[in-house]
Amino acid sequence: MKGLKHIADKIYNGYRRYIVLNKRVNDKVVVKSMIKAVFGSLLITIIIVLIPVLIIINMFIYAKLTLFLAILLLVVIMGAVFLYFNFYYVLLKNYHPRLEDVNYRIPQLVESIFIAIIVLLIGIIVISTIL
Repeated sequence: MKGLKHIADKIYNGYRRYIVLNKRVNDKVVVKSMIKAVFGSLLITIIIVLIPVLIIINMFIYAKLTLFLAILLLVVIMGAVFLYFNFYYVLLKNYHPRLEDVNYRIPQLVESIFIAIIVLLIGIIVISTIL
């Protein structure tokens, strides 16, 4: 029981730190700069991920590699989620120098992992229906 309580305390403390840091970031950010950071990070992520995705999609003509390529495409898309949130917080720091003292790693990791899990579940469902 002691180990389970320790794990629950770690999760709760991490959640509290995420809420506090997220509130700090949201208090210092203006909507205009947030929109610029969202579109800028989307653009950078699409530019980085576009070539590997197009190569993988073009390789689907080989029937024996379909499962491997589908899994590889899913991994690339999940990596794109992490890239997006990394560039989002980097651009926010560039637009707002007041955010230099805020540790943005915890909100970035929590949001990235949450979205990556959702993408993984959707990808598993799509792969299982296609194959």
